[in-house]
Amino acid sequence: MRKILPLLFMAFLAGAVLSCSSKKKRDDIITTKYEKPEIQGPIRTDDYKDTVAFKWLDRDYVCSIERMADDSLPKVKDENGQLFVDNRVRVVISRADGSKFFNREFTKATFNSYIDDDFRKTGILEGFVFDKVEPNEVRFACSVSRPQSDEYIPLILAVTRMGDISIIRDTRMDAELED
Repeated sequence: MRKILPLLFMAFLAGAVLSCSSKKKRDDIITTKYEKPEIQGPIRTDDYKDTVAFKWLDRDYVCSIERMADDSLPKVKDENGQLFVDNRVRVVISRADGSKFFNREFTKATFNSYIDDDFRKTGILEGFVFDKVEPNEVRFACSVSRPQSDEYIPLILAVTRMGDISIIRDTRMDAELED
């Protein structure tokens, strides 16, 4: 046992010395390589058309909503430099006899007072759908959104019985919308 004790002590001492020896420091930085997405020509959203028949003030109406990408509007650019074509929306509300009660086009500029500078610069008019009929107005849900993103500003556009429009930001929570 006495012969083993000095050997164990020497092994322990050698291990301590070797573990404390200086290691060569490396300057390598390990990270994932970021590849910049490939920029394409301006991206256009798909055209959209919807028609809804409804009764308002005891009369029958048909509402047609048509969204189309419009190259004449200023393009928007995302953080990668990708260009997107903004949209124009035409809303036509016709009476049962085919005469037009309301016929108007909307662009993102229509909503400038209701969106911030960032969305004016990087957003497009994307959503525009028939919402509901109230006694004094027909409502539409609209949105200005960042292209290919789930970030948007929800808006409500109302057409009054006189054909005037009003716009407000939609501040209702999703749970309230299900009512």
